[in-house]
Amino acid sequence: MNGLDPLKIGELADLVGVSTPTIRYYEEMGLLHSVKRAEGGKRLYTDLDVQRLEFIKRLKHLGLTLSGMHELQHLYKIHGTNKNVLLRLLELLNNHEGKIDERIQNLMRLKEEILDYRKRIRQSLNRREENPGRRIS
Repeated sequence: MNGLDPLKIGELADLVGVSTPTIRYYEEMGLLHSVKRAEGGKRLYTDLDVQRLEFIKRLKHLGLTLSGMHELQHLYKIHGTNKNVLLRLLELLNNHEGKIDERIQNLMRLKEEILDYRKRIRQSLNRREENPGRRIS
């Protein structure tokens, strides 16, 4: 995009890699708020909208919730600066990192249980082959 030509919603969706319903939903949520309208009510998007949508997409990929994004936008509206937004974003990301670490630990425990159970099943099957009349426990 060259900074001059506004994009239609389908062009924006293709450029950023999201669906048009997603873009409309973000608008309804108030996450995309600078959308312009052409004659006939068609949406037109600028470079700022592209940047905003890419930022939303990045935060979503990092695991931030839409309500968290809404909170960040609200902070920006109140303070008019990125400093408080970035400080809060760090808090949200740190919290999310902690949750990810906890999930990893839970998954590692589950993996150990699976490996142990698989070993016990193999041992049981081997015992069954050695003693065909024995039940598998």
